[in-house]
Amino acid sequence: MKFSRKKKIIIGMVAVALVLGGGSVNAKLNSAANSGVAISVSDVVRKDIKSTLTLRAPLEGTESVEVVSRLHYEILSIDVKEGDKVEKDRVLAVLDASHLEEEIEKLKDNVELLQIRNTEGKSSKDTSATLAEQRLKEELEGSQRSYESALEMYGIAKNRYESTAVLYDSGGATKWDLTDRENALNEAKRKVDAFHVIDGKVQATDAQLAEIRNATEYLNNASEAKSIEIAKKELERKQKELEDCKVKSSIQGTITRVNAKVGRFADEIDDKNPMFVIENIDTLKMVANVSEYDIGKMEIGQQVKISADILNGDEVDGIVSRISPTGEQKQGSNERIIPVQIDVTGDTKGLIAGINASAKVETAVAQNVLVIPFEALIDNGDDTYSIFVLQEDRTIQKLNVSLGVEDVLEVQVICDELKEGDKVVMNPHVSMTDGMSVIVNE
Repeated sequence: MKFSRKKKIIIGMVAVALVLGGGSVNAKLNSAANSGVAISVSDVVRKDIKSTLTLRAPLEGTESVEVVSRLHYEILSIDVKEGDKVEKDRVLAVLDASHLEEEIEKLKDNVELLQIRNTEGKSSKDTSATLAEQRLKEELEGSQRSYESALEMYGIAKNRYESTAVLYDSGGATKWDLTDRENALNEAKRKVDAFHVIDGKVQATDAQLAEIRNATEYLNNASEAKSIEIAKKELERKQKELEDCKVKSSIQGTITRVNAKVGRFADEIDDKNPMFVIENIDTLKMVANVSEYDIGKMEIGQQVKISADILNGDEVDGIVSRISPTGEQKQGSNERIIPVQIDVTGDTKGLIAGINASAKVETAVAQNVLVIPFEALIDNGDDTYSIFVLQEDRTIQKLNVSLGVEDVLEVQVICDELKEGDKVVMNPHVSMTDGMSVIVNE
């Protein structure tokens, strides 16, 4: 507060120094001692005055969520677009769960098999292990054939793409031809990449390995109950993944960003962005950083007037809803700043999340008090202030005053000897003294 007052007072004193000509001021004052120094005055008025603090920050939804997926499955469909309003649990996108569904069926069979073995005893343990191994062998042989077929199709697609690229470079093929070949190549590669292969051999899936592991553990006299428990947990994990293949909204709100694309893997969104961003923009807020020098003026529940360019001069109501209990370092400064949340309580029509807004916080109000311009204040340098008041005999009297509420241009002054209608000297010079004769500029 003191800094702002001094700054305003200094500006006024610099202005009068420039008018009087800098270094010659004292000489002019001395030479005019008998005739009087020319001054400008302003009336002391009685009025209401309020102090405001202006804060700036972007508007945002009061609740927001970034929707992500850890599943490495292809996105089959996206069922929303930016601007859509969604309810909680609304399906936003669907992932390709075909392989997962197959694994779940196998895991169910495995759990059932373990439970049957547990009921019937160990008489069939050798047969069970053999059957599991035989089934895995047959499945791997089938997967190997599918992989080799996919690999062959990839080679064909690659040759066609390279041939078309050569033709395109020589003008013998169109851009559309090249794009079609490229898309076919990418699709063929995706099918090849779907297999887990080491040294050209398709490897068993987690579900297949679990089936063999459970059979072997049983064969080695491991706990049958434990084997069933492990198999059930694996089944539950895969069933949860199947549920997560329907990507849903966890809140009610508006879709503000769609970064997902059909055909891409759900866990590989460009620039590591979330698949979707959802915000509750029916109610808006702004979080502004308040200087440690001003935070003492802030209180929860303070009324706020919010403005933005998009409102074309109109304002909406707001309220201070939260003051952070801790401060943080202001970048490039030793000053500390404290985040303060302001909720928009008025009609949000016309406001958009993401735009910059200004909030005027009313920090103090004084009613029916004496008010003067800042330019009339003298800063004595010891946290005290004075003014010069014009007397009827055209001399000036120096009065000490206390300061109250201030706005941008004026300040409340408290002094028993001061009354409404008195005239105070504007931009008083340091060489002015009590009782000096003056001439008032008309």
